[in-house]
Amino acid sequence: MYQVDTASALREATEPGVITRSILVSLAIDQGPKKEAGRLFHKDGIELDGLKEIRIEFLNILNIDHLWLLKNLVKLSLSHNVIEKIENLDELVHLKELDLSFNCIKVMENLDNLDQLEILLLYSNEISIVQGINNLKRLMILNIGKNKIEDWKHVIYLRDFKSLRSLNTYNNPCTEMDGYLDYLFAFVPQLIYYQYRMISESDRQSAIDKHYRIINNLEENEAKVQTELALQQEFNDRLALLSASYVEYLDEDHLFQQMFSSDEAGRMLSTINEDTQNAYEEYKKTFSTICYELYELGLQEHDKRTEEIRLFELVVNEGKENKQNVARKIVDEILESKTEIFANIKNVMKTLIEEQVGEVDATDGIAAKATELYNEFNDLLFKARNQLMSKEVILHDQMQDINEVFRINMMDMVNLFLENARGYFSLLRNSQTEYNDTINGLISNYLSGFTDEAHIPADLKDLCGDKDTLATTLITSHDIHLQVIDIREELMINRLNNWFKDYINQLVVEENKRNRQQILEISHFFEFLQQEFNLLSPSQEIDLADIDLDDATLED
Repeated sequence: MYQVDTASALREATEPGVITRSILVSLAIDQGPKKEAGRLFHKDGIELDGLKEIRIEFLNILNIDHLWLLKNLVKLSLSHNVIEKIENLDELVHLKELDLSFNCIKVMENLDNLDQLEILLLYSNEISIVQGINNLKRLMILNIGKNKIEDWKHVIYLRDFKSLRSLNTYNNPCTEMDGYLDYLFAFVPQLIYYQYRMISESDRQSAIDKHYRIINNLEENEAKVQTELALQQEFNDRLALLSASYVEYLDEDHLFQQMFSSDEAGRMLSTINEDTQNAYEEYKKTFSTICYELYELGLQEHDKRTEEIRLFELVVNEGKENKQNVARKIVDEILESKTEIFANIKNVMKTLIEEQVGEVDATDGIAAKATELYNEFNDLLFKARNQLMSKEVILHDQMQDINEVFRINMMDMVNLFLENARGYFSLLRNSQTEYNDTINGLISNYLSGFTDEAHIPADLKDLCGDKDTLATTLITSHDIHLQVIDIREELMINRLNNWFKDYINQLVVEENKRNRQQILEISHFFEFLQQEFNLLSPSQEIDLADIDLDDATLED
């Protein structure tokens, strides 16, 4: 039995202090279910991570701590304490309601992780600036009344919280200034309640009329921002798709520009005269066309992989669902038979106890009937357990086979794509070689027009003043371009291969985890039934340990 002295544990908080585990346990017991449900609640120890709601109030708490033990908490009240700092709440990611009223908090902070929060109560604190709740987009009710907020900046700040329906700023210095309510009602149109009273349509319209010009300008600016955000999101989504397809930045001339961004000499050579400029533009066109074809291939292959994964998951989920339906039917039959057999056993044991002082033959007959019922239930458990285990073994084997077929199919798709991709990268390298040869010929022809090296423009002498210098410059440029192409090819190959390896390994890990979990669940289920079964043994003179159950035990 898990025993806790609630009074002594709570006495820890009579002086300003910190939340401790013993305080949490005491509160959980005190606020938990009573009577039989309460005994079940704490007979084997408190499972703090299962709590959904707790009130830690009037305990003179100074520092918030140990709340990571309550990871599934939905509702938390820390009101009427002496808390000075909001902290150590990051683990409470499921929290929907937080009450920090009547404390000594000066700064709204450390609330970013609570993105499920719908109600935030900070009434009667020492807050001067409304901030630190940018991530709370689901916030519906905010109470910051009786604080030290002086300016109206919080009104525009709260305008972005589109789910906000109820606000209380009563008894703050800012509310004493003329026009505050008009400003609030006009610029936070999503509000329905202020100080928990409904805002009338006439008050709202009157406020809007007073500030309509500013509101129009504000709405225009907000529309521009939303458009920019939408475009940025569209760009991010597209980039994510291209990244998942391993062809990001191949749909335009990014790779081409990347080659020349590291090759200033090569760029200068391309601008010597009209012929070199035309050669450069033709090279750019050819190079970008090859990149675009590779880009389209990548998108097509991504669609194929996505469809293969969809079909694979469909088959896997169907297999799991079929097995679950069969298992559920078996369990339902067991529970139905259990109810009937247990009722019969109890009746027989009652009769056996009543007849144990009677005729020996009658007692022996009833004892034999009890033994028969016990054996019947044990046999039922034995067969049902074997059935469920057998179904799980079959499903596990099927999942392994399906995973292997999927691995082979996906590997073929990946290898085929990479083979085609290598072909495109070879074309890119070939186009680079052709361009290098073309530029070499054009510049050599250009230089032949000068009767003397002295007449060659000064800015070109160091690049192509003679054949040897030109050859060195072109070789360096060529190597830079090939390196850029090689790195991009290697990046694609490594990323795709790593994704494939990680994905397949994760499938194996998840299936093994599922299999172990199912076996444990089956074992725990039958252990529970066996424990219930053993509890039927009477405490009177007749000892059921004398009844031979060895022939049909679950362990067999």
